[in-house]
Amino acid sequence: MEGGEGTSVNSHHQLTWGNLLRQVMDLLAPCWAYNKLIFSYCLPDTVTLVTGTVICPIYGNKVKLCLQENTKSVPLVLVELPLSTRGFTSSIQYGVLRVVLEPVHGPGSSQGWVTYCNGQKVGFARKLEMGEEKSVLDMMPMVSAGAGIMLHRGTETGGYKYLRGQFERVVGSDDTESYHLTDPSNCFGQEFSIFFLGN
Repeated sequence: MEGGEGTSVNSHHQLTWGNLLRQVMDLLAPCWAYNKLIFSYCLPDTVTLVTGTVICPIYGNKVKLCLQENTKSVPLVLVELPLSTRGFTSSIQYGVLRVVLEPVHGPGSSQGWVTYCNGQKVGFARKLEMGEEKSVLDMMPMVSAGAGIMLHRGTETGGYKYLRGQFERVVGSDDTESYHLTDPSNCFGQEFSIFFLGN
């Protein structure tokens, strides 16, 4: 009898943990398709505004994009876009810029993100390596809301131009999320949106 009760209790615990695990898996599944590769973690659907920062080296290198829940949180996304500063500014100068990142599977387990700007394919985005990520994060406390320049004289980059603002987050179907620059005071004068497509 005791053995039967013990077996019953163990079965109950297994079912309870199994149900809990299944619920967690169901909760995370929508963002695992691509978030585990390009997103650091999943945001609750209730989060509708995030902080977005675009870092543009004055000389050379590519534009970096950082999305955070707030200015002090761990980056949700930190990627290098296949755009030079000149390419980014020339794309956004017409007032509307839509950047789309579409995941594509490479050989083995490698993954890349085809990037389109206003419908034109411009190359592949990539996640930053740890050393690169640290250098960008070190800059974040010096960046304020709006657009500006940080000069780094004596370096290869010469400094950085940046744009920081609030982005409205929209969660779509098929693991798709988009982020749209909010500009209530019309100080930017541009429409800037970023779309992350699911697999």
